[in-house]
Amino acid sequence: MIWVWRIWRVFLGLIFLSAGWSKIDSPLALLADIYAYQIPIPDRLAEILSVSLPWFEIGLGVGLVFGILPRLTTSGAMGLLGIYTLLTAQAWWRELPIECGCMDFSGVHPALAILSTPAGAALRNLFLLVVTSALAFSKSKPR
Repeated sequence: MIWVWRIWRVFLGLIFLSAGWSKIDSPLALLADIYAYQIPIPDRLAEILSVSLPWFEIGLGVGLVFGILPRLTTSGAMGLLGIYTLLTAQAWWRELPIECGCMDFSGVHPALAILSTPAGAALRNLFLLVVTSALAFSKSKPR
């Protein structure tokens, strides 16, 4: 079971690295994505998030891939996935006409474009959160 955890940790780390890297050069586009979710946060916080969130995702990705501070990076990943799941689920529930503001999988296969919709992103994030939580809380994970 330890090897499953290690493979998953690297896989999840690569997802966070890819997501962070895709946002790093366009803070204004990320700011627009944040506002598209129509959540009541102060403008200054939205601006700070649009600049810092990609770096946080990259940091989590590096930590997960290389096993640096595994409890901290796993907890950070679960926290961020929880937030992302709630945000995309509320956008899905409210039928907001947005893309999730994250990775675009349609280049891999056109059918994967569904993962960029609020419904697809919410289900994807929920899946990632459940598997990460199950592995993180399993008794056979590395200490």
